[in-house]
Amino acid sequence: MRLPALVAPMRIHAPDPGNNFDAVRIALAAMVVLPHLAALSAAPLLAPLGAWIDSDFAVKGFFAISGYLVTGSWRSSRSSADFALRRLRRIYPAYLCALLLCLAIGLATTTLEAPAFLSSGDTLRYIGWNAIFLNFMHPTLPGVFAGNALQAMDGALWTIKIEVALYACVPLIARAFARLGAPLVTVLLVTGSCLWVWYFRDYIGGPGGAELARQFPGQLSYFALGALLAWQPTLMKKLGTPLAVALVLFVACRDTPLRIAIEPFFYAGTVLFLATQAAPSLRAGRFGDLSYGIYLYHFPIIQLLVHLALFDTGSAAGCVGLVAVTAALTGLTALASWHAVEKRLLRRATRVPEQAQ
Repeated sequence: MRLPALVAPMRIHAPDPGNNFDAVRIALAAMVVLPHLAALSAAPLLAPLGAWIDSDFAVKGFFAISGYLVTGSWRSSRSSADFALRRLRRIYPAYLCALLLCLAIGLATTTLEAPAFLSSGDTLRYIGWNAIFLNFMHPTLPGVFAGNALQAMDGALWTIKIEVALYACVPLIARAFARLGAPLVTVLLVTGSCLWVWYFRDYIGGPGGAELARQFPGQLSYFALGALLAWQPTLMKKLGTPLAVALVLFVACRDTPLRIAIEPFFYAGTVLFLATQAAPSLRAGRFGDLSYGIYLYHFPIIQLLVHLALFDTGSAAGCVGLVAVTAALTGLTALASWHAVEKRLLRRATRVPEQAQ
């Protein structure tokens, strides 16, 4: 079963009353959580969530926002080491908490005895591979979720390695921007990324080709366009007309091979326009930077609810209630993670709040 996933752009949280990055990212997160809920639960009444909500747009929109925000972080960093430390403090503590949550759920639900579970080679391999972002090497825990449609503990984590790879590219992209010009470099990066997607998805084809197409650098085009707009802020102010053109071209070419080249411009332009110009600030971040936590924690929470057979209900009211329960548990976990772990470590990373990073 192929499931949608998400990459949440990560930053030191400093809500800006002039933008809606928090609101857009939470909306994109919901566009991933709901299809995951439909796919993992296999509840017929929830199937429309997967059919009607375009989680692929959410994934790619997050990469575009990440390119914009993380490039801003690079430009305000004192050095490459300072930038790397900021990214490490943003990404890794909560990520480790997600692994601990998976281990705790696994310990509570495994068919093995606790000592056997904790000492199992499968458990140790799960910890080791996931700790270095190579989730695909060992996505499951022994004796856990055997009755679920998918046994992976947190199937959304695969995108983190792509985000880390993109972080590593930022210093190179920035230097290329400075030497060759941001527009030219962006065109080259977008072209190369689109060719990667075309070659593996359309030329090679099959499940293996599709999987490679969505890996790095297949998502680089969205990230690079976000980076361009962060590097040349004047382009952001003129985004409306190019976005309208991209919309027309996307509608006209969405069922043709040209979609590969047009989609990055339309998706990146849409999410960044919504985040910066579409409406007055909704102050969605006043309770914290929750989108990363929503991304990290929603999958194992849904898996646990499926394991407990809570979705085995034929009533619409029951399904709606479980959607609400999933949202509440995920939101509360993300809130606790932000205030207990993420925010505390980010405060140690810098004494000066960063805007939109």
